[in-house]
Amino acid sequence: MEISYWQSRWRKDNTGWHMDMVYPPLPKLWKRLNIKSESRILVPLCGKSLDLHWLAEHSQKVIGVDVSHKALHTVMEKYPETFSQTSSHNFTVYKSSSLELWEGDFMKLPTKEITPIDLVYDKASIIALPPKMRPQYAQKILDLCGNTTRILLQTFEYIQEEMNGPPFSVDEKELQKLFGHNFRLQLMHEQSKLEELEPFQQRGLSSYLTEQVFYLTPLNRD
Repeated sequence: MEISYWQSRWRKDNTGWHMDMVYPPLPKLWKRLNIKSESRILVPLCGKSLDLHWLAEHSQKVIGVDVSHKALHTVMEKYPETFSQTSSHNFTVYKSSSLELWEGDFMKLPTKEITPIDLVYDKASIIALPPKMRPQYAQKILDLCGNTTRILLQTFEYIQEEMNGPPFSVDEKELQKLFGHNFRLQLMHEQSKLEELEPFQQRGLSSYLTEQVFYLTPLNRD
C-alpha cells in the first residue's frame, strides 16, 4: 500500500477512520499508565487526530508524523500555538512549544532527530498497513524506542477473509511475533465494535469485530 494511496484519500477527504473526538479509551487508560507529564510522545501516522491535542496537554512534547500535508495543516489550524517551519532529512517540520509535526514517510523518519521517546502512541496505525508492510513498520518503531520506551497500541481483530482492509486485522499473536522479543504485552481494553461500525458490515464483515488496546512495556523493565 503506497504513500500515494493515502495522499489520494486525504485529497478526496475519504478519511472515514478519522474521529471527531478524542479516542474515548485514551483518557481512561492514561490514568493506569503512570506516564510522566515531562514525557515525549511519538504518534506515527497521526493524520489530523484530536488525540494530538489531548496528549500535548498531558506531556511535555508530542511528535506527530504523517505524509499528508492537508492533515497536518488541519492540526495546526486548530492548535492554540504558533508553528515555525523548517526542513530536515527530506521532511517538512512544523514546531510549536509542545507539538512537532513531521510531514513525510514515517519509515524514513530520522531516529537521532526524534529520540528519546518515552511513549509511542499507535492509534489505528499498524492496522492501516497490509501484512507485508507491518514487519518494516514494527522494526521502525523498535529503532525509535529506547530502553524505557513504552507503546500504547490499538488494533482490530476480525476474520480477514470476510473483508479487505484497511483497517486490517492484527491479533495478539502477530503483535507477539513483531514485538514480543523486546516487550511484554498487556491487554488494557477490549470491546466488540461490530454493531457500531455498519460500514464494515456493508463491506462483508459478518462474524465479529473486536477492538483491543495493548500496553507494551520493555522486558528489561520491572
